[in-house]
Amino acid sequence: MYHPIFIFIGLRYLWNSNLKKFKKFIIFLSIITITISISFLIIITAIINGVQENFKKNILSFIPHLVITNKDQYINKLEFPKNILKLNNIEKISPFIKKDIFIKSKYDITVAEIVGVNINNDKNIKNYNIKNISKILQPKKYNAIIGKELAKKLHVNIGDTIQLILLFDTTSPLTRKNIKTHTFKITSIFSTNNEVDYYQILIDQKDSKNFLNYSKNYVTGWRIWLKNPLFLEINKIKKLINPLILFDWKSKKGELFKAIQIEKYIMFFLFFLFLLVAFLNIFITFIIYTIEKQNTIAILKSQGLLDWKIILIFVTLGLITATIGSILGTVISISLILEKNFLNFLIHFFFNTNNISMIIIPYHVFFINITVILLAILSTLYPAWYSIKLKPYRILSHE
Repeated sequence: MYHPIFIFIGLRYLWNSNLKKFKKFIIFLSIITITISISFLIIITAIINGVQENFKKNILSFIPHLVITNKDQYINKLEFPKNILKLNNIEKISPFIKKDIFIKSKYDITVAEIVGVNINNDKNIKNYNIKNISKILQPKKYNAIIGKELAKKLHVNIGDTIQLILLFDTTSPLTRKNIKTHTFKITSIFSTNNEVDYYQILIDQKDSKNFLNYSKNYVTGWRIWLKNPLFLEINKIKKLINPLILFDWKSKKGELFKAIQIEKYIMFFLFFLFLLVAFLNIFITFIIYTIEKQNTIAILKSQGLLDWKIILIFVTLGLITATIGSILGTVISISLILEKNFLNFLIHFFFNTNNISMIIIPYHVFFINITVILLAILSTLYPAWYSIKLKPYRILSHE
């Protein structure tokens, strides 16, 4: 006697030498559909993880996740809202000086953003990959480090001079705009392959204060970087810093992030529909089995096979089909991700894009597989319920 009996019967129904070719094809089709669906889901998830990681690394590492300031964007350091320290998601906080100005060279003029750099404390300098910054930016030397793309636009290079032009309102009754200019020498050019290369200029913090007429203890505000910038409790933070003003990274990059999220949900929805086809195959296959094997089920019931064991026969069929498909899909997808050449060729062929970053997160793979297996099991429950409702005496009375 084979134990447990429901597994033995389930395996016999799933595959045996006497099984008709059409039924073998249906089972094979169900497994292949699940395999393809899981492969695509894992690959798409890895691509989306890579896109989000690049978004955090290449964009969110250069712009602060939160900015705290007042309406004038000119605030005393003593007004720092200490309640913000209650948040567990904070990675680092630093005061900053920043201003939009005009920049002029011999050949062109454009709008740029100066950033006052404290070379001793500002941890974000490392993202710019600038060596010997303490020697390049020295107080009262009025040196500047300019972005690569901005330098191209202005047709300048290391050793050239640029003129920074500041427009500000006076306190006179006429609120007439005054202009302040100062010449800076370009001592280095940074390249981050990020949008800051197009508009940002780094100068010493003391030089920036002198140029902007900042008092000793005054700054533009505080920049905050979070451990997980994708998780923001804006309303909670606003209460902690009231009455100061809060800006978050979504105000600048929110639309781009939304586009990434929408693409992710659309891809998941499309492949979920593809996966649904696989479960419909399983469902239809088991309905056909139930109708065709009514006599067999009636005999098993008349011989004392309990209803729950009959249900487990169907569950076994669905579980094995989904498990085989899941294993094959996982192995194929991880192999393709680790060997990127083929995937990069396909992506370049269809989307004309190279070097797509892909990141495998184990619990995502586990979640996808468990979800698929559970859905496959659920697709067997109705055929199983239908089979246990059969009355053996009615079916066998004609035998």
